[in-house]
Amino acid sequence: MNSLKQITIYPIKSCAGIDLKQAEVENRGFHLDRRWMLVDESGAFLSQRKTPALGQFKIRVLKDQLQVTYPGSNPLVFEIDQTGGDKLETRIWKDTVISNRVSQAADEWFSNCLDTQVQLVHMDQNVQRPLQKDSLPSEKSFEVSFADGYPYLLTNQASLDDLNTRLVSPIGMDRFRTNMMVDGFPAFAEDKWKNIRIGRVEFMVVKPCARCQVTTIDQKTGKSSKEPLKTLATYRKQGGQVMFGMNLVALNSGRVELGDPVTILDTK
Repeated sequence: MNSLKQITIYPIKSCAGIDLKQAEVENRGFHLDRRWMLVDESGAFLSQRKTPALGQFKIRVLKDQLQVTYPGSNPLVFEIDQTGGDKLETRIWKDTVISNRVSQAADEWFSNCLDTQVQLVHMDQNVQRPLQKDSLPSEKSFEVSFADGYPYLLTNQASLDDLNTRLVSPIGMDRFRTNMMVDGFPAFAEDKWKNIRIGRVEFMVVKPCARCQVTTIDQKTGKSSKEPLKTLATYRKQGGQVMFGMNLVALNSGRVELGDPVTILDTK
């Protein structure tokens, strides 16, 4: 059966993910997904591309709070529903977003862990980051969280299996920081999808996801190598970029659950 096998959110951009049994689908991404972000003193976002240690921050949802742990440090706990606070101009690639600073205590805790000055910012409902792409339906407005480009990333179990047959040391899907992994389809069948339905929620498959060196970082240890990018580049290169997974937007709200059927509504 073609079904949804994995749901993952990343509350703090580039930090460890949380696997869920179900998730609320919102316009800018799953509820809580990438609603927080670490920035440097200039307001530019941090990612594992230059700070691999971010993957070692583990996160738990404690009812109305987030708990963050890091090796050798006491846990940090802060409220999920925060409004107001100091405004900070932050930058994600070409986008400038006026974000909410969480607290001085959070800034100091993360700065001590990383041994560099950083600030933790939050995207509440009043923080806007419009998603404007010519490829999206003009009759609907879209937003995106602090994610790199699109609200949702989908991957296919069979595509990972295919990749692992080519690698000396198999890897897990956590290298690709997916939001949803589907099962029951042929390898790279997702390349041809245009519109899909997962449970009762419809998604538009916008474009392939170009992969970077974050995929070469072992999410458990923080160590990096040349794989899987080296191998993927031999058969998954398009326009000079290595592709794995698909970027999606949601066409309606709702909830997805593990085991939900995945239906292909339209193909290229």
